[in-house]
Amino acid sequence: MTAQQIPLARPDLGSREEELVLEVLRSGRLSLGPMLERFERGLAAELGVEDVVAVSSGTAALHLAVRAMGWGRGDEVVTSPFSFVASANCLLYEDVTPVFCDIDPDTLNLDPDAASAACGERTVGLLPVHLFGYPADLAAIEALTGSRGLGVVEDACEAIGGVDGEGVKIGARGNPTAFAFYPNKQLVTGEGGALASGDPA
Repeated sequence: MTAQQIPLARPDLGSREEELVLEVLRSGRLSLGPMLERFERGLAAELGVEDVVAVSSGTAALHLAVRAMGWGRGDEVVTSPFSFVASANCLLYEDVTPVFCDIDPDTLNLDPDAASAACGERTVGLLPVHLFGYPADLAAIEALTGSRGLGVVEDACEAIGGVDGEGVKIGARGNPTAFAFYPNKQLVTGEGGALASGDPA
């Protein structure tokens, strides 16, 4: 028997994607050009949010979201241990202590009851991860954070285009939400990320 390698992801790129890349190359504006602005406006419209800002990666989007929330030294944020390292690193970049709690064995996402139990006196927010395209239970998470005055940053780097259990698009609830466009994601741009938010500030 011969071992067969199964790829983690294989981008599905066709002639339309090639045309768009060539359009950018021929424009002479390889960064910060009209195509980027079109992409940001289109994603904001698709999500129904006030603003989307494209950045260099999903990690950068998460970092900006944490900084925008004002989380810093001495703060704790509850997040999932089952994710790419950026979910915790974005907190560490700002001297925030990540507090890991158990995941739901069915969805592999943050368990709201475990998150509630993990909240302490220094907890300022939750950072749920929408893993493998599966939405975290945002209704339960927002009920928890709302009752305690905590913030939410969503890691949707693996879930663009997803819809939660209430029929709401991931990223459309107004929380700062990070997306990634690395080659193993649902939407591929080669590299890059975006931060969506209901608050343009």
